[in-house]
Amino acid sequence: MIETVNKVNVLENTFTYNERLKIERSSMKKIESQYWALLLTRNGAEMVQLTAESIMHQTIPPVNMCIVDDGSSDDTPIILEKLRREYPERVNVVTLQDEGYDIRRVVKNINIGVEAQKKEKIKSEYMLISGDDCVYPPHYAAYILVRMNRDHRIVIASGDIEGILHPDVTPRGSGRFVRTRFFHEIGGHFPPYYGYEGWIFQKALQLGYSIKNYPDIRYHHLREMGRQHRFKDWGLAMKCLGYHPLEVLYRYIRYVLIDHRVPVGYTRVLWDYFIQPLTVKEDPYYHFFDKDVRTYIREKQKRRIVHKIANLVRLNKR
Repeated sequence: MIETVNKVNVLENTFTYNERLKIERSSMKKIESQYWALLLTRNGAEMVQLTAESIMHQTIPPVNMCIVDDGSSDDTPIILEKLRREYPERVNVVTLQDEGYDIRRVVKNINIGVEAQKKEKIKSEYMLISGDDCVYPPHYAAYILVRMNRDHRIVIASGDIEGILHPDVTPRGSGRFVRTRFFHEIGGHFPPYYGYEGWIFQKALQLGYSIKNYPDIRYHHLREMGRQHRFKDWGLAMKCLGYHPLEVLYRYIRYVLIDHRVPVGYTRVLWDYFIQPLTVKEDPYYHFFDKDVRTYIREKQKRRIVHKIANLVRLNKR
């Protein structure tokens, strides 16, 4: 763990001096820069304290942190109680009954945390969402908030994971800041379906907002990416979101066969998209999103596919 902390300190030194000056000159005490943090955990005894402390020790710390424990059976509850005592006015712990591991339940736990935060009646302009296996350098929040404050069209933003290539420009799941005003505009909760993370990105774009992934702002992800979920249900998420079949095939060919940016386990996405929907109709998480966002996604993908085909035709004519 000491080695991990040292790596984070090295990461901190990679940020530019000019960006530091912008932070110092910004009025970071304004309400626009206040945020609360939502930390999700399950059996995270080895990492959750590092994650929580790295958030609470930000140069711009959260006004409040809500930790949702999904029925941990290890020492996680003991660690969370110590954190609650250390920060009695700023840390709130919600402990759920142990129903076994189920990655699908994450969206419900996020909504539980959001509802718990509403009861605290603490106003904030942003919320930060994180898993229990991430360590953020001290200026992580400050750098992102400075950029979001400069452009109020940006409603979702994150840094990126050290040492991992990101196949697209969407924000990460952990380390993600969401502008509260926008979140309330779209209902103040995540629909509890496969694809909820992609849904919020697409809603933002559909409404004319921007989303950002800042590759120059890095944090450490302590677990192997995909080790727990193994890309389970990603294909179903694409189906619920209305992805075009050609888009699904294109992503597989590009990310797996050409760029080698994601593990071969991503192959199951094809099965989940084309075959699995035939057998999951009784699954409560398998539910199509509203027609407006599904249509927006598919039409955008169709235009992109037509554009790519046209480019190939032009190349072949040369």
